[in-house]
Amino acid sequence: MKQCIYVFSFLFLLFSSLFADPISPKKGDRVEVYDAKQGKSFSGMVIKIEKEGFLIHYDGYSDSYDEVVTLDRIKPMAEIPGVSFIKSEKGKSVTVLGNLKTGSVMEELEWAETSSMACWPGIRNIEFEGNQIHYWTDLPKKSTLIVTVKPKNSKTRVNLYAFSGFEPKYIPPKVYGAVSCEASHPTWIGTPDFSKPAEPQTIELRAVGNPYRVFIGVSGAKNITEGDFELIVEVK
Repeated sequence: MKQCIYVFSFLFLLFSSLFADPISPKKGDRVEVYDAKQGKSFSGMVIKIEKEGFLIHYDGYSDSYDEVVTLDRIKPMAEIPGVSFIKSEKGKSVTVLGNLKTGSVMEELEWAETSSMACWPGIRNIEFEGNQIHYWTDLPKKSTLIVTVKPKNSKTRVNLYAFSGFEPKYIPPKVYGAVSCEASHPTWIGTPDFSKPAEPQTIELRAVGNPYRVFIGVSGAKNITEGDFELIVEVK
């Protein structure tokens, strides 16, 4: 009887794989494209569907490298551990719900004040010493990305930072440079007043001639390790 069960299970898995729904990329989808000559895959975006296949723009390359590839070379985008993808689209707004309790404290913040990043001065680290949650999205060329975080509770001090030119293999605190970085948090001189009600924080990043990947960090201030928030991502 056990042998029959094993055979049935094997056949079920075999037929499931044969008749599973194939990947069907759409315009704007992120994918991985395999290059047989180099023996590796490259990340990119479907920018147009043509009769011969899918026109792909590769991350980090100019438009001159765009090419039409067949479906057999394409697979779904690989996940970046610890960084959630938000699919943005020009002219639209996307809202993501989150809670800081699902994140963690980033012990090293010195990277943010380096000249190659210039996200915020070290004196402001206290605004980013709570739990952090990380996301990434796309910023098309000739576009402006507006990111806003809204705390659900006025006692939850939630702050925001984002930088363009994000490379998936370099995730904060192991990041060494950016095209542009912006941060948003309550302004203060001397000592921060944590008794003030928390307010929404907003940043803007722009792209002119090239598209960019953008890393987004939602962070609690010092000792803020939980709290619901809305993250709104809009591309204009």
